[in-house]
Amino acid sequence: MSIILAIVVLLGFWALRLMEQAFQRQEFSRMLAGTLVATAAGGLLTCYSLMSDILRLLLYLQAHSSSYAQDLLSDLSWLD
Repeated sequence: MSIILAIVVLLGFWALRLMEQAFQRQEFSRMLAGTLVATAAGGLLTCYSLMSDILRLLLYLQAHSSSYAQDLLSDLSWLD
């Protein structure tokens, strides 16, 4: 988690730096690049959050080993 958070923070700083340079030099391309970097940071954080919740649910189901959990995990056996 800390590595992902560090990457997102660094991407955020990079995006702000690109946008600041774009504002000073009146360059549209740097502003667009800063927006894309900020969007990528948000997307990375969103994907990590969603995958974290899904994996937590799967581990919970595996630990309680109900019949529904076994069916669900057998369908996802290709992940191993």
